[in-house]
Amino acid sequence: MLQAGPDNSLKDVVLKILQNDVAAVPVIYTSSECDSFPNLLYLASLCQILKCICRHFRHISSSVPIFQKPISTLTMGTWVPKIGDSNRRPLAMLKPNASLNTALSLLVQAHVSSIPIVDDNDSLLDIYSRSDITALAKDRAYARIHLDEMSIQQALQHGHDVNSSFGFFNGQRCQMCLNSDSLMKVMERLSNPGVRRVIVVEAGSKCVEGIISLSDVFKFLLG
Repeated sequence: MLQAGPDNSLKDVVLKILQNDVAAVPVIYTSSECDSFPNLLYLASLCQILKCICRHFRHISSSVPIFQKPISTLTMGTWVPKIGDSNRRPLAMLKPNASLNTALSLLVQAHVSSIPIVDDNDSLLDIYSRSDITALAKDRAYARIHLDEMSIQQALQHGHDVNSSFGFFNGQRCQMCLNSDSLMKVMERLSNPGVRRVIVVEAGSKCVEGIISLSDVFKFLLG
């Protein structure tokens, strides 16, 4: 079983999580070689590790210049390509009337965990993520629907009805930031429970500009 010990560094634990594509790693302590009953000390997740980092640097972040830089200047996350910019991969987005089948296929094909749902002006309306798929298991809803007939909007409404608090933080499903926000500000937002990504939007219009996930932050910090 994938695990870590209490003497492992935070870097070691983060690498275990990223390289094995898991949500958390158990921290196991064995008091002696003869002890056949190891103790589970903790379940280490990227969110909890990021919270620890933010707590440590919160009052001295100015001593680490990279934490004060705007996220738009850093090579992290997935962004909407600008004209003439061929280095950024396209950001997957869908309209609310797209079929649920399209959303599920795009999650797999684009190798992403979430898709921003936008209007005709690419302004953020909602987000459909892999965790929303679990709503289809409630009361075997998947057995009563046709994936190519149900829209994303209908699927999201069904998910909200099943559990109105699932995926919300401070009353919001979509956690947003601006491209001018500092790395530290984005890190603090991502360290909140249940927040796995933030959507970068344009001020005022809420036009989607990019997505930054927990794993994006750690890949940048370790890079």
